[in-house]
Amino acid sequence: MSCPESQDSYCTPACRTKAAYFLGALVVILLGVGINAMLKSYTETGAQAAREVRSKERSKAQAEIRQTAKLELGTSGILEKFKGIHRIPVEAAMELTLKEYQANAAAGRANFVSRVENWAKPPVLE
Repeated sequence: MSCPESQDSYCTPACRTKAAYFLGALVVILLGVGINAMLKSYTETGAQAAREVRSKERSKAQAEIRQTAKLELGTSGILEKFKGIHRIPVEAAMELTLKEYQANAAAGRANFVSRVENWAKPPVLE
């Protein structure tokens, strides 16, 4: 809407009120956009720093897990002494399993099932 021009080229009071509301709304919108941009900038910076810190923690934990897994898969040890459960390297376990199955497949399966059942039993409290 345009202001009706009078002889001395001033707007009427109603027109000035509309212009003031328009300018006020424009200022509020621009302030909102500016504050939004500032907050977005601050939160993005903080979020990026948090992601980097968490990424370093995850990579460190993953390296520890891989090292532990490599150690456990390649060495022998006692897992549960009372049940007689021992850990042997994967290659040795595969060789023993193949030899057992080649000798007698049915006996090999039965032996494997009995070992699993023995391992899965709850501990006996004395």
